[in-house]
Amino acid sequence: MPELSAKRKGDISELQVTTHYLEKGYDVFRNVSSTGIIDLVVFCPKTKNFFLCDVKTMTQYKREDDIINIHTNATTEEQRKVGIEVVALYQGKLYKDPIRIKEKFKDESKTVS
Repeated sequence: MPELSAKRKGDISELQVTTHYLEKGYDVFRNVSSTGIIDLVVFCPKTKNFFLCDVKTMTQYKREDDIINIHTNATTEEQRKVGIEVVALYQGKLYKDPIRIKEKFKDESKTVS
């Protein structure tokens, strides 16, 4: 299977975040164009509140000390001015701007069954 492009990975991330909100009972409205500062408008039917999201794909890298850093790009100044939040989904949990996660690397190949 070929390596996924960054755009395709972004499409997948956006659909995962959309599904996350839909499963929690929110209404989700997606940007129909491939450009723009907002990916999703999320509306809560109970509270009548809505928020604007820019969905990011998590990037991870393993440091020499076996710590895995996981992060996304932050919101831009333009996005902050209009109240847009960066959101990303990692292991079923939704993270918001700024997103930085550190985990100790677990080498599954060294576990004993």
